Amino acid sequence: MEEKYLSPKDAAEILAVKKTTVYDMIKQGRLKAVKIGKQFRIRETDVRALVTRGVDLPFSGVQESDSIILCGQDMLLDNLCARVNAAEGFQAVCRSYLGSYNGLFALYQGQAQLATAHLWDRETDRYNLPFATKMLPGMAVQVYHIVNRSIGIYTAPGNPKNIHSIDDFARADVRMVNREKGSGIRVLTDSLFLEHHIPVTRVQGYEQVAPSHMAAAEAVARGEADCAFGNARSVLGSKDVEFLPVKYEQYDLFVPEYHLGNPVVQRVISVLQSDAMRLETEALGGYDVTDMGRRLL
Repeated sequence: MEEKYLSPKDAAEILAVKKTTVYDMIKQGRLKAVKIGKQFRIRETDVRALVTRGVDLPFSGVQESDSIILCGQDMLLDNLCARVNAAEGFQAVCRSYLGSYNGLFALYQGQAQLATAHLWDRETDRYNLPFATKMLPGMAVQVYHIVNRSIGIYTAPGNPKNIHSIDDFARADVRMVNREKGSGIRVLTDSLFLEHHIPVTRVQGYEQVAPSHMAAAEAVARGEADCAFGNARSVLGSKDVEFLPVKYEQYDLFVPEYHLGNPVVQRVISVLQSDAMRLETEALGGYDVTDMGRRLL
């Protein structure tokens, strides 16, 4: 099969980061690229592999002992890291694009210093805090609120298949596109199937995986799937995808207490609690920044 190459813009959309972040990754050797004329092109398989594996090593060339790794996929983390790095004067925070579940696992394994999560716990109907004990047993952690986001179902414009709930995903005439294992959306989707007693073997497209909210929305827009779960922000202003709200999810930052002595960790918390970060995030649209930076645990 012929290898497909992506522009930095396309790669950024799949990775849910800014285009400048992709250029930084190319420059630092973390993402291979070829130059065709004046334009960079990146193999799609390399980008997909980065999403699947996540990033569990700091950027190459960073030697400062205080540099840390922050796990999470949301684009607002680019702004958080940029503000911290500008204040510290070096690449103090390195991004890992592991999803919520895998990010907390990396935190427990000591492969990262900070992790973000938007994990719904079906047993308590709460986000994130129940996983402090479920996934980080014996680890003292602090949890800080980042944002709230609307999560729902993507459909084609006009919702021609009349898809309104998770139950419709199991209909014979409906095909979904799923998210990768370890992402907060995948945990939510699987939990809803379990809660509604829907065997995943009955769900067409369950094994069809998109690596980001935007990629899932694009699959629906192209007609490759009839529905998917994702956040509202990724389809703001889109005329190709309709959004039906289902849940209001919570996105939080996990900080192991034994890393609190690291000045970069303290800087991350400080920036998260700043008015500048709150206003910048609010301006992006699609985020509820009420209580941004408030300690929850």
